[in-house]
Amino acid sequence: MKTLIRCFCGFALGWFLYMVAMVLTVYDGLLSLIFQPFMGALFSGVFVGLAMLAGLILRVPRIKDIWRGAGWLVLVITATSLAVMIFHAQLGLQEELVNPETKQKIVTMSPLAGVICYFFAIFPIVNFPEKK
Repeated sequence: MKTLIRCFCGFALGWFLYMVAMVLTVYDGLLSLIFQPFMGALFSGVFVGLAMLAGLILRVPRIKDIWRGAGWLVLVITATSLAVMIFHAQLGLQEELVNPETKQKIVTMSPLAGVICYFFAIFPIVNFPEKK
C-alpha cells in the first residue's frame, strides 16, 4: 500500500511538472488543454516506472541502509531538482531550439537537463526510504 501511495505521489508530481512545462513552451490554446494532460500522464507513468526500476538497486542491503540513513537528503534531491528547473536560465541551462514546422525559435531549458531533473524530482518520492 505504501508503494502505491509513493507511486501516486511521484506520478502526481511528474504530471504537474509536465503540465507547467507544457504551458511555458508549447501551449497553443484549447487543443493543448485536451491533448497534453494525456501526454503528461503517459510521460509521468513512464518515469515512475523507470524510477521504480532504478530503485531496485536500493534493495541491496548495504545500499538500502545508506538510503534509509539519508533522512532529509532524499527530499533535498527533489527540491534541488525543482530549483534547477525553476532557475535553469540563471544556471546557463538554456538552449535555443527551432520548431521544424513553423521555423519559430524557442528558448527553453536544455532537454537533457530537463529530463535528468525530471527523473531526480520523481525518483526520491517513488523510492522514499521506509523506517526499519
